[in-house]
Amino acid sequence: MPARFIKELKTKEATEGATATLRCELSKAAPVEWRKGPEPVRAGDRVIQRQEGAVCELAIRELTVEDAGEYSCVCGQEKTSATLAVRGKDCV
Repeated sequence: MPARFIKELKTKEATEGATATLRCELSKAAPVEWRKGPEPVRAGDRVIQRQEGAVCELAIRELTVEDAGEYSCVCGQEKTSATLAVRGKDCV
């Protein structure tokens, strides 16, 4: 039986410069792909992709306004999506 999402991603709001973590959980451990819009998310200095068993996390450090958008975690035919909103430091 294919893995399915038992905990969906939740919409997050964060402030520029902070760290945002998107988290979801599968019914069993399986490989996933993170996307922002249609594009795959690449791990790098600010972007950390973690997976412990069935729990998947995408952490983005030192957020910029450009990091805002719709993120999805895809596993086979299954997908969960959420919006990340980033507030500029000036708009508190």
